Amino acid sequence: MEHLHHFNLKDDPFRNEPLLRFFFDTRQQQHALLRMERAVRQHKGLSVLVGNVGSGKTMVVRQLLDNLEEEVFEASMMVVLNGAADASWMLTRYAKQLGVEEPPREREALIAEIYDRLAIVREDGRHAVLIIDDAQALASPETLSEICGLLKLEYEDRRLLSLVLAGTPGLAEAIGNDGILSHRVDVKVELEAFDAETASSYLLHRVRQAGGDEGILEAACVAALHRFGRGIPGLMNTLADNAMFEAFLAGRTSVSAMDVERAHRDLGWESDPAQEYSESTPTEAPVPAAAPPEIVQSAAATAVEPEPVTAVDVSMLSHSPVLTPLRGGSLDDLDSELEAVFETTAMTMSSESPIDPTRPEAIGSFSPTEGPPKHEEEAPEDLLVELIED
Repeated sequence: MEHLHHFNLKDDPFRNEPLLRFFFDTRQQQHALLRMERAVRQHKGLSVLVGNVGSGKTMVVRQLLDNLEEEVFEASMMVVLNGAADASWMLTRYAKQLGVEEPPREREALIAEIYDRLAIVREDGRHAVLIIDDAQALASPETLSEICGLLKLEYEDRRLLSLVLAGTPGLAEAIGNDGILSHRVDVKVELEAFDAETASSYLLHRVRQAGGDEGILEAACVAALHRFGRGIPGLMNTLADNAMFEAFLAGRTSVSAMDVERAHRDLGWESDPAQEYSESTPTEAPVPAAAPPEIVQSAAATAVEPEPVTAVDVSMLSHSPVLTPLRGGSLDDLDSELEAVFETTAMTMSSESPIDPTRPEAIGSFSPTEGPPKHEEEAPEDLLVELIED
């Protein structure tokens, strides 16, 4: 590839394939591998490896498979495709891996064939191990129970098979929802995202393994890869590969943080994790100086114990004109304004008034046909006096 030659690379450093020469022995993955291997060597029944897509599960189980000696173990690995596997398909495929040329279709006969083959393996002094990657595709209760039923097969009071399931958190959830199956788990390991230091070591290791110089990735680029890739190896690989090509198109010999941001944007992934955290962090919103009438009405309606209202229903404010203090006008003008106010109020009350007499914030208990309360008949004179005094 031309862009790889541009950076003096002998191989593609960020390919998302489980190649053992690119295996980066982090402390977390090393512990996960040791726990899985310990379970198999002790002939444990069910071991579960959980991690997000791209967290490195496949690399761990491939390394596990590579570490199991042929003279000691009859180990095989199967990868499940989403929607393409059920219990019958899995058992048939495993029987073929054990050497059954034409597995029977009947369930009992098929399990009998598998048992016979596993017993032969035990007589040879070896232990059978079945590793299933992407096992979340088998997350239905029936399929999981059927596959894990193989753990009940024994020969001379010893278990014939160790089963290793690797999958996304959906696998762990499915197992946890089955009370019987969850108690059969002997070892469970969860892979977490890399921290910044581990992510940096991982990315530079990949570059070195491909025959490149560490300077290809600028320091800010490495930090951006960790942030936008969320510390997940597979996601960081994809981002780094696209960012490296962006730098190649620009004619530069090193990859910058700007290239990573461009790659992240073009891939259409979620927004910047740091920004997402900032936006999701609850903050105390400032209280507005004056809330709109609609908000005041909504708050009053939902309050458990509304405070006594000393003014008219706020819903009336949206239907009545606003009376402003008279500045330099005559009393005749004031009378005209007051008449317009009362006419508008009367028209509103005679129609479908928003005031509900049963509401606690309404003043009095009158209906539109009864007219205003007696004390409101004196309101025009009082209002006139107050405006004149102003």
